[in-house]
Amino acid sequence: MKTINRILISSVFFALISIASILGVMSIIFASLVPEYGKEMLDKDVFNAEEILNDFDAASAEWGVLRADLNRYGYHLLVIKGNQVVFSDLADTRTKVIASLKELNLQENIVTGKTNDVTFVVKPAGGYGIFALKGAVDDVKLTGLLSGFLPTYLIVSFVAIVVILLLSLFFTRQMAWRVLRPLKALSNGAQRIEKGDLSEPVAHKGKDEFAEVAAAFNHMQESLLEERKKTAAYEAARIDLIAGISHDLRTPLTSVKGYIKGLRDGVANTPEKREHYLSIAYKKACDMEVLLQKLFYFSNLETGHVPIMPENNDLGTFGCQFAESVRDELAARNIKITAEVTSVPHPVSIDAEQMRRVLMNLTENVTKYNKAEAPEIRIAVWRENGMEHLLFADNGGGVPDEHLPHLFKRFWRGDESRRVASGDGSGLGLYICQYIVEAHGGKIGARNQGGLQIQISLPCPKEERS
Repeated sequence: MKTINRILISSVFFALISIASILGVMSIIFASLVPEYGKEMLDKDVFNAEEILNDFDAASAEWGVLRADLNRYGYHLLVIKGNQVVFSDLADTRTKVIASLKELNLQENIVTGKTNDVTFVVKPAGGYGIFALKGAVDDVKLTGLLSGFLPTYLIVSFVAIVVILLLSLFFTRQMAWRVLRPLKALSNGAQRIEKGDLSEPVAHKGKDEFAEVAAAFNHMQESLLEERKKTAAYEAARIDLIAGISHDLRTPLTSVKGYIKGLRDGVANTPEKREHYLSIAYKKACDMEVLLQKLFYFSNLETGHVPIMPENNDLGTFGCQFAESVRDELAARNIKITAEVTSVPHPVSIDAEQMRRVLMNLTENVTKYNKAEAPEIRIAVWRENGMEHLLFADNGGGVPDEHLPHLFKRFWRGDESRRVASGDGSGLGLYICQYIVEAHGGKIGARNQGGLQIQISLPCPKEERS
C-alpha cells in the first residue's frame, strides 16, 4: 500500500475514533440529564389548571364543562369518589396512575404534584377527588424534548461528522503531499542520475528537513558533475599525453633507426663517421629512456607506489650541494647557477632523492625554455613564519600571467610550440614537483619576477619551530 493511502486511512480512522468518543460522552450526558429533566419539570400550564379547579363548583357536577375548560390547556379530567371513577376522559384507564392518585391523602386544599411522569392538580370537594391530569412524558419529555431536540441533535451530529471527516481528509492529503512531493523529486533526481543526467537540480522550497536533504542531494549531484568533467578532462589529457609521447618517441626512434641503417648500409664508411653515428644513436636512445622513466614515475604517482622516506636534513646544505652537483653540466650549456643561503640552520625532514628530482625537473625547464642570452639560475633558502623556504628562480621571460594558476596541473602545456620545439610535451614535470612537495607536507607556487620564480615551503621539525 502506498504511503499516502496509509496516511489517509490512519487519519480517517483516528477521526472516527475521536468522533465516536465525543458522541459517546454526549449520549451519556444526554441520557443522564433527560430523565431528571422529565421528572423534575411540572407542566407550564399547571397554574391555569389550578385556577380552573379552584373556580369550579363540584355541586353542579357539570363534568363536561370542566373537561372542556381543562382540555384547552391539554389537561384531562378524572373524577373519583371513594374508590370509584365517576368521570374520566383519559385515553385509557391508566390504572397505575389512578391507583397512585387514590393513595394520596387528600386535604381540603388544592394539591399540585407529579407522579409516574404525570403532572396532576387535585381538588377535594363534596366527597369527590377532582383531578386535572397531564402526561409529562407525552407532552414535555417526548414531545418537547425528544421530538424537538433529538432530531436536531442527530442532524447537527451527522453534519459535524461529515465536515470533520472532509477537513481531516483535506488537511491530511495536503500534509501527505508536503511529505511525498520532495521524496518524489528525490526519486526522480536519482533516476535522472542513473540515466546520466546531472544537469537538473532537485527543486524544493522551504526551510524544513527536506530542504537540507535536497541541498545535500544537489551538492552530491554537483560533485558528480564536477568529477565527471574532471574525468573527461583527465581522459582527454591522457589521450593527448599518449599522442604526445608517441610523437616524442617517434622522433628519436626515427633518428636511431636512420643512423643504424646508415651503419648497416655502409654510409658511415670511416671509423670517425661510425663513432659519430653511434654517439647520436646512443644520445637519442637516452632521450627516449628519460621520457619513458618520467612516464613510469608518473604512473607510480597515480597508483601511490612512490614511497616518501623523509630523513632529517638541512635545506640550505641540500640546495648548495645540488647547485654544486649540476654546475659543470649547466656551464657546458652556458647556464650559470648560484646558491644563496643564510648562515643559520635550516632543518627539514625530506626524502633527499625525491626532493632532488624536484630540483632536477625545475632545472630541465630552465634548460628547455629559458631564452635569455646568458641564462642564470638562483637558489635561495631562508626561514620565515616557522617554515623553511627554497626559491628557484631564473632570469628568463617568465610565463604569461594567465598561465600561472595552471603550471602544476598534470598534462597541462601552456605553449604548444614549446612541445614541438623541445621534443618534450608531457606536461608532467611541474605536476611531479607539486606531488612530491605536498607529500612532504609543503607547498609550491610560481610567480613572475624578473623571470619565473618557483617557491617551495617546507615545515620545520616541531622541536625547531618558533
